[in-house]
Amino acid sequence: MRIFSANSILCLLFVVAANLYGQDRSAPRSVFPAGMTAEYGIGKYSVRDEYISKEKYSGTLPYFNVTWSKFHDTYGYYLGAEFQTSTDMKNYNVSAEVYQFSLHQGFLYPLAQMSVLTKDVYLFLGPSTELFFFYNKQDVAVSGFDYAQSLAALVSLGAQSEVIVPIGSRLQAEGSLGLSVFSLGFRMVDMEEEDVSPAKLLTFLSGTNGSMRLGVRYYLLDNLSAKFSYRLHVTRISSWDPLLSAGDNFHISLTYGF
Repeated sequence: MRIFSANSILCLLFVVAANLYGQDRSAPRSVFPAGMTAEYGIGKYSVRDEYISKEKYSGTLPYFNVTWSKFHDTYGYYLGAEFQTSTDMKNYNVSAEVYQFSLHQGFLYPLAQMSVLTKDVYLFLGPSTELFFFYNKQDVAVSGFDYAQSLAALVSLGAQSEVIVPIGSRLQAEGSLGLSVFSLGFRMVDMEEEDVSPAKLLTFLSGTNGSMRLGVRYYLLDNLSAKFSYRLHVTRISSWDPLLSAGDNFHISLTYGF
């Protein structure tokens, strides 16, 4: 329900953006964090992959991300890759290995500038695309190959929003919300036991992949900034054996602007 509500808000913002885009305004280039970003995060992660087991596995899942971003005349653009892997997923004495990879890009169009409690607020909104891959392998001895491991993938069209609030000359608060809306989903299936296609078209109700982030950025130099943030990521695929995973990490990143 929370994911559905967040996606409804994004759809509403698209309608607002269409009405505001014709207004005269200067592009908030000065607050957009353009450049090359390297990021690392660590935190708790849990997954219930019912292709393998109905039990929940949890542990720590490190996060690595590289992103390139640039602000053009009227919009911002970003291209990034994320990678997460851990052998620390456990359910009592049974362990599992988890791998996640994401390649994503998006366009962020500035909406009209607002002011809240004497602070300027910059809101960006735009479409995004993503290739997401998930792999799960249980460390147990089984007679069949398929039942010890599971995979899923989403090729998604979604929406991304960003909010930036300058606090001082070198400090600004940042928040973001991204959700998949329509996806081409792929899932490992048991071809001998089930007459189910491994590929399906999914909506945000049957194939959700989204993240929410809150953080603060400090400019060490005019072209070098550091950011500390909290990120919540959720993946839910229900058209096959259900897959539900969630991770909340604390991240630190450095951005170098060209």
